[in-house]
Amino acid sequence: MNYKILLHIMPWEIDHALLVIDKLKKSQYYINPTHKIYIDTALNLSSAIIDWDNSKLPKEYFIQKYEILCNLLKENFTHTSFIYEGDSVYGHLNLQKSSIDPNIDYYIGICPDINFSEYLLYYLIEASQNIKDDYFILTPQIFKSWDSSWDLLVNSQFMDIPYNQCINFDIHQIEYSTSLIDKSPSLKKLNDFKFAGWFDLYNKKFWEELAPVLEEWNGYGPWDLYSMTISKLAKSMNFNVNQYVLENQIIWFYDTGCLRNYQDYGGDGQLKVLYKNFLTLKLDRHKQRAQIENNMPKYIQSWIDKFK
Repeated sequence: MNYKILLHIMPWEIDHALLVIDKLKKSQYYINPTHKIYIDTALNLSSAIIDWDNSKLPKEYFIQKYEILCNLLKENFTHTSFIYEGDSVYGHLNLQKSSIDPNIDYYIGICPDINFSEYLLYYLIEASQNIKDDYFILTPQIFKSWDSSWDLLVNSQFMDIPYNQCINFDIHQIEYSTSLIDKSPSLKKLNDFKFAGWFDLYNKKFWEELAPVLEEWNGYGPWDLYSMTISKLAKSMNFNVNQYVLENQIIWFYDTGCLRNYQDYGGDGQLKVLYKNFLTLKLDRHKQRAQIENNMPKYIQSWIDKFK
């Protein structure tokens, strides 16, 4: 089977992306050689998002770091790299649209700031072979998150942690606690849908047919909200669509605990803030997201009209 991993990188995520690539390099030794791993990465240097003329760090700094990342990938994976330097809004939605490939069976979206086990990719791939639904999403479990809507993904070991304290735990403490879980990974079907593209696996028909990124979408936007809403609608229309969770494989954000920006709860970690202090932004992710959210009812209705 062919699996494609997508990694969209903003300049302030370049250090996180290198950490992700380091884990993927370790992961590839556990993968069955009958499965081929493709990786599409994109470095986003859009002048519509960043005012490079008034920034203290030049594009070239990030380009050279990205070249190091590409060197790490070239020997073990089929890697497609892309640097966007244009004047239009570009983002993960554009990378998703360009990812479509008739040769790919499964797609995996990874956020650059997510921490995960070097065994996770192996377990996701093996678990995906056992799911026969027409459309499905497979997600790892997570650490305790901000509110109860995430609880169906939280590993039972972390359920008693108060919501307002979840971001205070160092990722290394979480890793250690996860290593003490004396249970093998197992596949569990959920009765609802909740995912955010942190490290999610989608089968081909879900990604390409049920909930593809709309052609008019660009930049950063709530594809997760759109596709979750569609999944619920499709299930009510008797589509064979489900979400599964891979129990006892936990992911969480790298910038937690001592690396968190405590002045902005739920905001960027210190590794990102460091770069943003030297860059001048023209358009932040919240404004990009709002442009799509404001028209979400129209997009959902268009999907209903197409599939009813």
